[in-house]
Amino acid sequence: MKPINPTNRFVPVIVLVLLLASSLLVFSLIYNTALETGQKISPWIIGLCLLPFLFGLWFYFIVVKQRNLIDGLQAQIELLKAQVESFMKSQKKETTQEIRKETLDYKKLLEKIIPNLPTDDIVKYGEALLANVAKTAEIVQGQLYLKNSQTDVFSFKAGYAFFSETTPPEYREGETLAGQVAKNQKLINIDNIPEGYITILSGLGKGSPKHLIIAPIISTENTTMGIIELASFKPFTSEHEELFSQLGRKLGEILSVNQ
Repeated sequence: MKPINPTNRFVPVIVLVLLLASSLLVFSLIYNTALETGQKISPWIIGLCLLPFLFGLWFYFIVVKQRNLIDGLQAQIELLKAQVESFMKSQKKETTQEIRKETLDYKKLLEKIIPNLPTDDIVKYGEALLANVAKTAEIVQGQLYLKNSQTDVFSFKAGYAFFSETTPPEYREGETLAGQVAKNQKLINIDNIPEGYITILSGLGKGSPKHLIIAPIISTENTTMGIIELASFKPFTSEHEELFSQLGRKLGEILSVNQ
């Protein structure tokens, strides 16, 4: 048989019922004795019989009131605890993001990436640009597309570690995934691209990167004048997204001036 838990809500009620039963039992014994002996029952005796019950009733209300007070305080404490934990998590997340932003100096990174070369030879300029991106962000392949202002067609201009047996496809805004990026003017970060979608060849063999970023090059007139496609074996982070978004804007300024 399990012992009664003293913290159980029904314990005070059980004790109160037992006290009432014991008071009635004592009173009935006294009453029967008085009947047998022919004596009168004094009111004081009745009061003494009911005293344990009255004391228990008083104690019961005190216990219930205290318990309700304790339960209310515990509920408030749990609520405050949950609020503090939620606040600490949000603060930690915001602090981590701020530290990352402060740690990365995008201006200096862009200075390393953008070649100090004239843009007259766009092939040479594009290859130097993508090579610098590879050193900075560990990409394994890159492509640069620029739009012909007369035909509005995006065509391949330069590549890094790029191999294709056919001429890279041309497209307009809204056509293909890169064309959609050009239309929306928003970078996209793709994880787990299909096997064989991009092939990397080296002396050690070949492999297929799983991560791809496509970033628009935005002119000073807020039009898409080019696209950068970058592939990596490692996932691109939010810091990469910010870096390549700023790179697209900066290239737009440079190419707009030298057009």
